[in-house]
Amino acid sequence: MAQDLTVFNQQHWAPEMQMTYFKENVARAIANEELRDVLVDGTRVHKPYRSSLKAQDYTKGTPISTFNDLGGADEYLDVDTVKIVPMYVDDLDKLQNKWDMAMIFARDAQQNLNNLIDQAVLAEYSNAASYISAQDLGGSGTGSYPISISNVDRLFTVAGRNLDKGNRGQNERFAIIGPRLREIIKLYVGARETGFGDTVGANGYVGTRFGFDLYFSNNIPFTAVVTSDAIGVAGEYFYVDGVKFTFVANGTATTAGDISIGDSEAATMANAVLAINGTGTPGASTYIDVSADDRETLYNGSISASFDTHTLTITGYGDVAITEAASNLVVTSNTQYPLFGVKGSTDLVVQKEPNLEFRVCENLLGRKVYAWTTYGKKTFTKSKKGLVYAKIDTSAWV
Repeated sequence: MAQDLTVFNQQHWAPEMQMTYFKENVARAIANEELRDVLVDGTRVHKPYRSSLKAQDYTKGTPISTFNDLGGADEYLDVDTVKIVPMYVDDLDKLQNKWDMAMIFARDAQQNLNNLIDQAVLAEYSNAASYISAQDLGGSGTGSYPISISNVDRLFTVAGRNLDKGNRGQNERFAIIGPRLREIIKLYVGARETGFGDTVGANGYVGTRFGFDLYFSNNIPFTAVVTSDAIGVAGEYFYVDGVKFTFVANGTATTAGDISIGDSEAATMANAVLAINGTGTPGASTYIDVSADDRETLYNGSISASFDTHTLTITGYGDVAITEAASNLVVTSNTQYPLFGVKGSTDLVVQKEPNLEFRVCENLLGRKVYAWTTYGKKTFTKSKKGLVYAKIDTSAWV
């Protein structure tokens, strides 16, 4: 029979769109924002520090000949970062769309900007006065070391010791932990603390342990180093946070994630850098961009790559695994840097909160929507001993 009644089938729209999920932000819970009241305008706030004084012996009746030289040094915080998420929504779409897409995308943009502020504050780990390395966790040397149930308590003990050495008090101590570290802590405490870390509260707070307020974040910085020693082999591949990239013969890139093998190792890895970063011009002779969902994953983690002399360096934020199935690539290190410290050690000035401006467009029936923010951050010299970071070996992550 040729009968076909499918043209009469009814179709429906769900009452709500699919959810878009965002990272928990922790920056506002651990940063000092008091300087915001000073930088209501302008671009810089100065915060100098004074020289240290030294005591000396005094002999009765003997004139004092040496005096402390009083002085100091200037430091300042600049509001020097401006981020914007621009978009356009036509009035006709506003009239005819099922949802108010301008407002929905505007809220997404605000979340996006808050995520960048969060990453900027956690990147201050590099200004910490001390760090925790293999020799502190059961290994040897100053490199990274895996965290397990057997040494997770030592991680916090060493962090506390370093803060104690810097004369930082016992109060207001924090630790920023990712999914894997939270999992290890939950396994460590076991049934002793029912419900520990099962829920995430305001600003990512998950509980107190080892004398630290613990905050859950998917924005912990990481660095991976991948060594390359050959031009590349077609069909071999590697993963960055679950996003697959595949080497293909020169000029034959056609599928999402394909990387064209160049005429040299450097040319091939240059294409790999473009593919990871999503820059340059995609095409058969360079790379084919990954899917929109995979690109969102890389973007939300601010994942970027660079290459120099056999070394591919990948940086970003989150519990990110780098794995390879390629004869020319070896993941030589994958290190994450969870942050410990005393709240307020890093100053943050968000001069303009991430919010929206709507502007009517001339010659167009619509509005341009600008979500934007401007901010600056600084860990001043005298505050650096209030921060400690750990070098966690994540090379076994998959």
